[in-house]
Amino acid sequence: MKITFDFPREVMELGNEKGRGFRKIVESSSDLERYWEGKNGVSNAFMTVYGYRATKPPFNKRVDLLTPIVRHFVMDFDPKDFRQRDRPNVDIERALDQALVLHRHLLKEDIHHGVWYSGGGFHVWVGLDKPYMPSDGNHLSAIKDAGMRVVNDWIRDFNLFCSDPAVPFDTSGMIRIPNSYNSKRGLWSIPLSTNDMEKGIDYIMEKALDAHFGMIPYGNNGLPLEVKKNYGKASIFSTSSAPIDLPTVSMDGVTILPCLNSAACRQGSNPSHDARVQLVKYLSKRLRNFIPVERVKQQKLEEDTETIVSYIKSLDWADFDERTTRYQVSTIVGTEYPQTCAMLFKKGMCLGKCKYWDKTGAIIEEVKE
Repeated sequence: MKITFDFPREVMELGNEKGRGFRKIVESSSDLERYWEGKNGVSNAFMTVYGYRATKPPFNKRVDLLTPIVRHFVMDFDPKDFRQRDRPNVDIERALDQALVLHRHLLKEDIHHGVWYSGGGFHVWVGLDKPYMPSDGNHLSAIKDAGMRVVNDWIRDFNLFCSDPAVPFDTSGMIRIPNSYNSKRGLWSIPLSTNDMEKGIDYIMEKALDAHFGMIPYGNNGLPLEVKKNYGKASIFSTSSAPIDLPTVSMDGVTILPCLNSAACRQGSNPSHDARVQLVKYLSKRLRNFIPVERVKQQKLEEDTETIVSYIKSLDWADFDERTTRYQVSTIVGTEYPQTCAMLFKKGMCLGKCKYWDKTGAIIEEVKE
């Protein structure tokens, strides 16, 4: 079995110096290859983890993020400790060891997967038992919930603290194109065998000085997901079910929800417009302690705007422009917007029932597909 790439999907280029990336659509494997060939050795080429079933009218220049073909997901191991909110650096050997632990587990369970060295970390692509096709945002959130329950178990059971929890089932996020050149580090993304991983990081980095193409497939069975069937306009989680331990980040002491962390807070990412809006709406409410915006002094709104802009700047979004961001943030900060978990679920952003669930959309019984 091999990892299948569906189309259309989006791609993005990040240069070493200017580092400003804008998404564009590729329609086929040949389009992706032509795009990638033009970037190798010059800049860094990324693509969405998923292909999509539709593009957004009327211009069809972007994919419809509610229509991903979810036939796999990626576990991203970086030399960081994601248990800590400040994500301190750790030795890359720790990331390799943990990727190898997951790889051996998947081998034992005969689960279809492939492993790549990205030039700075490790990507484990895990195949699912079938392509999951969300019918709307509610269904997409239900798929993410099912997937993140598996991922959460792995992270807990195998102590995979180098695995970035914002990456699996991020259906709008991007990943380095497998087998492409990491111009920032002067190394190739390369497929890894078990033997490669067991030989250690020095061997892998030396091997990554040269290109190695294709993938090394492992396992024969896709991983099944238990997706709840009773997702709907008003029903999302049972009050009796246990929450999953989804990690968070913070901004000046303000805890950022796991869903917004995944959708908008990955370092160097290019979030969707809606994810950015939802993040700013959430932060602005928290900074003013939920006081109605009309009762907040203008000076406070301006201070909150600068706090949020500064935080977004630290995220190094690929297309960040400070002037544009400040204008858009100030508009949101000065306006009262509703925001609930049920609304985020409907938008396909929810990753599962976490301890921050606001009880909107409560259901009594859960039914599996």
